[in-house]
Amino acid sequence: MEKLKFTLLLLAMVFSTVAWAQVNVTGEVLDDQNQPLPGANVLIKGTTVGVVTDLDGKFSLAVNGTSNTLAISFIGFDTQEVQLDNRSHYVIKLTLSPSSLDEVVVIGYGQVEKKDVTGAIGSVESEDIVRGNPVQAAKAIQGQAAGVIVTKQSNQPGAGYNINIRGLSSIDYSNEPLVVIDGVMGGDLNALNPADIQSMDILKDASSTAIYGSRGANGVIIVTTKRGGKGKPTVSYDGYVGVKTPAHLPDLMNAQQFYQASVTDRQLNGYTQNLPFTSTEMDMVNSGKNTDWIDQISGTALQTSHSIAVGGGSDNTNYHFSGGYLNDGGALQNTKFQRYNIKGSLDSKLTKFLNVGFTANYSVAKTDLGSNEALRSAYRARPTGVAMYDDILNPDENQDFAWNGYAAWMGINDKQVLNPLIEIDPENFQDETRSNTFFGNAYLELIPFEGLSIKSSFSAGIDNSRWGQFRGTMTKDRATTRLPRAFLQTDDLSNFTLDNIITYKKKFGAHDFTVTGVQSTFQERFEELDSSVDEIPYNSLWYAFGTGRPVQLDTRLTERSLLSYMGRVMYGFQDKYLLTVTGRWDGASQLSEGNKWEFFPSAALAWRLGDEEFIKNISAISDLKLRVSYGFVGNSAVAPYSTQARLAKTVYDFDGAPGFGFAPENLADKELTWEKSKELNFGLNMGFLNNRIGGAFEVYFRNTVDLIYNEQIPTSSGFSSVTTNIGEVSNKGVELTLNTVNVDKSRFKWFTNINFAKNVNEVVSIGSAGIQADIATGLFVGHPLQALYDYEFAGIWQLDEKDIASGYKQVPGSVKVVDQNGDGLISTNNGIDDRRVLGSQQPDWTMGMTNKFAYGNFDLSFMIYTSQGALYRNSMLSGTMGEVGTGRYNALNLNYWTVNNPTNDYYGPGVPNPYRTAIQYQDASFVRVSDITFGFTMPRTALDKMGFSKFRMYAQVSNPFVFYDFDGMDPEFNSSTYNDGVPTATYLFGVNVSF
Repeated sequence: MEKLKFTLLLLAMVFSTVAWAQVNVTGEVLDDQNQPLPGANVLIKGTTVGVVTDLDGKFSLAVNGTSNTLAISFIGFDTQEVQLDNRSHYVIKLTLSPSSLDEVVVIGYGQVEKKDVTGAIGSVESEDIVRGNPVQAAKAIQGQAAGVIVTKQSNQPGAGYNINIRGLSSIDYSNEPLVVIDGVMGGDLNALNPADIQSMDILKDASSTAIYGSRGANGVIIVTTKRGGKGKPTVSYDGYVGVKTPAHLPDLMNAQQFYQASVTDRQLNGYTQNLPFTSTEMDMVNSGKNTDWIDQISGTALQTSHSIAVGGGSDNTNYHFSGGYLNDGGALQNTKFQRYNIKGSLDSKLTKFLNVGFTANYSVAKTDLGSNEALRSAYRARPTGVAMYDDILNPDENQDFAWNGYAAWMGINDKQVLNPLIEIDPENFQDETRSNTFFGNAYLELIPFEGLSIKSSFSAGIDNSRWGQFRGTMTKDRATTRLPRAFLQTDDLSNFTLDNIITYKKKFGAHDFTVTGVQSTFQERFEELDSSVDEIPYNSLWYAFGTGRPVQLDTRLTERSLLSYMGRVMYGFQDKYLLTVTGRWDGASQLSEGNKWEFFPSAALAWRLGDEEFIKNISAISDLKLRVSYGFVGNSAVAPYSTQARLAKTVYDFDGAPGFGFAPENLADKELTWEKSKELNFGLNMGFLNNRIGGAFEVYFRNTVDLIYNEQIPTSSGFSSVTTNIGEVSNKGVELTLNTVNVDKSRFKWFTNINFAKNVNEVVSIGSAGIQADIATGLFVGHPLQALYDYEFAGIWQLDEKDIASGYKQVPGSVKVVDQNGDGLISTNNGIDDRRVLGSQQPDWTMGMTNKFAYGNFDLSFMIYTSQGALYRNSMLSGTMGEVGTGRYNALNLNYWTVNNPTNDYYGPGVPNPYRTAIQYQDASFVRVSDITFGFTMPRTALDKMGFSKFRMYAQVSNPFVFYDFDGMDPEFNSSTYNDGVPTATYLFGVNVSF
């Protein structure tokens, strides 16, 4: 019996040993393009045992006989389960999920899985950020996040973008959102290399932005840059080279059209005064020749970018370092933007309870904008003129002279425009800005026990810039006779933020808590120096001011600070019912005594309907979540010292002798306080057909009161305005985001992203006196901000309307406007005003659509962006480009009225036009094909032979097509011809390599 027991015990031990014997399983995780997925999670199903794939997508995991299933997951891909068999190596391919609910979203002082988000948040991932190869990171957001309007500031190289989230709220002050880069608040998107960005999360409603208090009043863009991951070092290179060429230029008159409008058609319309044309000009007209001055000063330019990054890590330390270079050539001669970037990050787990890390970004930029007069001169210069002095038939006819072979006055009998080729020469005009930007963040995190984190984070930013401008003798400014002048401006901006954050996470059965508390301190210092001199004896640019006559010397110092306390509780019950409550106290230094502090609370609820049994039984529904939020935010974006009465220097005359003194500069409002916004948001997240169709729908209502506004006051007070709190503005709108998997075959795939947004902006009140309109500042109750107020265009007076036109003191060929009250007069008197609000510069709605195709190893993508309903007073029509037939300057080639061409499109040359401005308001709607990209990725077998983990080549064209009905240049920002460049299209070739 004892022998039997011993035998059974021995057998049990043997079987136990066999059962628990571990074997090593290796594998490789790939995406649907057979590319490795570094950082994918490989877990033994039902346990917490697992590993993360290395930078080549490979893993090694010890499993035992009782574990027969692996669960493999990666952000943006569907989780896949693999049942183990007798193999020791597995190749696992994950399928891209268009709406992964496990995706992590950064929400400010923390992060949360997408399925647990309670506020209105949009996200743009790395792939979509770099897909269009934007020069500036802000461009990557345009058309890719609903409710976010991104507008370029100019066509000049390196130009920035204006960003507006959910409409305008502030009247006189910034509506720009807060940018947070790796924890650094107020970061500069223009200083970032887009290739360094991992994701951009846009917080839109008051609930999600309340965590940032007053700093998030206009929305928040949280930028997360790339960091290292566990595994051996990997090196990646992303680069492209291409050319930028002028495109979508306005149609100007040629020499023959210019002469016809200025002479022939003016005489036809009854204007008999002859305009002077030189023999050189007449030769150009009669011989069919023409000078295209825009073509003379513009051409193709180089655009190239190169980024290299190294990343990796161990179990305890991860690192990522990168460097980048960008050369964005301008289509105008002697214009260029260059940027050098260096970035580094390190995260280390020193002990099981102590983590440290840092991120540092440094960029050096140089912008050359050449002459800001040259482009305007090129548009204005007569096409009948000539560029070279030797081409002038009779130089004495217009007292012309040569400069480096160029004809100074182009052979025309007018001295208002200097030859643009002389103006743009760097010997005569230079405009250069150099900047150095640093921003970084360092943190120390203490984890006393599981679930509790105590973190201190210090962020700092420095932005130093120097802007110099030189105007030589041979410029319009110096009229070819006066000595040069120069201007120099230096700006020094520095700030720091200290955040102390405590976070506690705990799950009790069906209850899940995350509690966050923050104490934050922010300080900013800004110094500026402006100086200029005249009569410089030689072309020393801005480097020898001591040789010139001083004209200006101004210095300024501005300081502000913000102290904040914040608390947030996120609660989940059964992973289906979610609650977020936030409160923040902000104290702003620039507001008045007794009004510096304000409390901003918010709350949000979400119900994951898709997890309810009665929804789970509906096979077509993959995901469904209802959200509602309500919150308050504030804006203190008034200039520092606005609540204080300041002194300004004055000049007095004592019998011809000057005397200097000081006088009050402004009227101070000692009660100036916060702008306050309250916002209600309803949201619905949805997924259908196994998430092949997914998206989100938002409806919001936001009211902003106590607007910080420069109110006009009677000048009898000694001042013209005072900064005060007055009025109310509302924004309400809808947003829709759709992600669809149209085709998902083994060889062919097609994905589409569409986002749509409509915002209705309205001035609710202007002060407490019941004022309905402030025409001087363009504020009208019941209408949007940026409203345009003028006469309403009604066509052109025709010959058969001569008698009616005469009653309005007009003639055929002139602009007809609407007599709003029908009294037979066009009036602007109080109580009798025939002007009205014509529209607003804000668009009615915007939409972006991105399509991505993949066939085998080939990929194709294109993006379309549209803005509809904005109205502009066309900058070109309101300038000299709209003065058809004056003879002095060239103009747009418009369909104008003559007795032989009775059009209603544009007034006639030589015809009196008292209401000309009415024709200048035009619909600025446009549809733009932003970019088209075609790429090829090396197959896995070829990569293994070459030693690469990724090798992709692509060709791209940016801004190839724009469709609009708007006279002039780009309708996106109502471009003018001064301080701008020319619109362009870019053609480039690039590669993405990693090993």
